[in-house]
Amino acid sequence: MDEIKTDLKRAIYSLPFLLSCLAMILSIAIGAGAKLLFPKDIGMGLYTDYHAQLIFTGLSSDIVLMVVPILCTLPYTIAFLDEYKSGFIKPYLMKCDKSAYIKGKVVGAGISGGLALAIGILVSYFIASLVYRPLEIADPMAVSSINILVRKALVFFLCGWLWASVGSLLANITLSKYMAYAAPFVIYYVLVILSERYFHSIYVINPKEWLTPQNPWVGGDWGIMLLVILFNIIIMMINDVVIEGRIKR
Repeated sequence: MDEIKTDLKRAIYSLPFLLSCLAMILSIAIGAGAKLLFPKDIGMGLYTDYHAQLIFTGLSSDIVLMVVPILCTLPYTIAFLDEYKSGFIKPYLMKCDKSAYIKGKVVGAGISGGLALAIGILVSYFIASLVYRPLEIADPMAVSSINILVRKALVFFLCGWLWASVGSLLANITLSKYMAYAAPFVIYYVLVILSERYFHSIYVINPKEWLTPQNPWVGGDWGIMLLVILFNIIIMMINDVVIEGRIKR
């Protein structure tokens, strides 16, 4: 357990993690567009939940959907590969539990990747709330969208976890840092192309559909999360086996 905590701290308290969060915030702002960021009729008051709709627009934009499989790989996907290639792993394993070490590398990569996206979303919402909420016209009948935002953040968190885990797995298999960053992006868009051009009815394999669903899902966002969690478990189990194999060699 201590090894897992150590890896999580190393992953989260790092410059790449901070840069990933900032890049997510910037991507949401760019995706929302200048018209929403600088509304012309701001003096007349904005409609209720304007700040939340701004974030939702940003999250469904092409730029955010494009950077998701990239930003989540930056914090910690090559952690094991760096230690393996440098030889640091040999003396370190003598002082710790091997199983905990492997789990720390597997879980650290996934959680840090997912958190980078989720924190970027929540911070963006907080900033938008501070800037635009005082300008909104109160509507007592309006339903708060905070629950929807939390579910969206959870979906992005799990998807970020998945693509970071995929990058970590392929980097550990090929012993290439380039695979850690490039492979998730390539696989992401191959699945998008296959789904949108050839297998329209199998929309569940479309990563964009997970983030911005356009088709009916059993359970809605919760159904999407369940599917992504299943993929996460499979990828992490494979990554665990790959790392253990590398250590034995």
